[in-house]
Amino acid sequence: MGRLVLYLCGYRDVERQRLSDATCTALQLANFWQDVSRDLDIGRIYIPLDAAAAQGLTESDIVERRFDERYVRLMKDLIVRTRTLFAEGQPLAEIVDGRLSVDLEMFTRGGLAVLDAIETMGYDTLHHRPAVSKLKQATLLGRTLVSTS
Repeated sequence: MGRLVLYLCGYRDVERQRLSDATCTALQLANFWQDVSRDLDIGRIYIPLDAAAAQGLTESDIVERRFDERYVRLMKDLIVRTRTLFAEGQPLAEIVDGRLSVDLEMFTRGGLAVLDAIETMGYDTLHHRPAVSKLKQATLLGRTLVSTS
């Protein structure tokens, strides 16, 4: 979707596409980490099993919702990787115009807020879905509008 939006807004260069890919990937990953419990309810796992195995977790540990230090380590690792992608894509908001800049900045701030919420709740996305409150969303929008003016 990101590349299509860039194209429709007249941006066709490789660097903006690369930055967009990083942001879009980070957003999708943040959504996956946020929705682990919902996805398990419908028989889906988006957690990379190789990353889980690196922490000593199996697919059945995830399906059976075994929350322990191994899962905390897994989520911490996945969040670090996702924050890195957000940071990689961040410059895109500074090299596009107007409304698109605001939207990109909000996507990044919102995604990072989801990661913060996961950390705040102790990483237990096996049993709970972290949320970003309406007040927090309004605060993010205010900060975004101030920083992009």
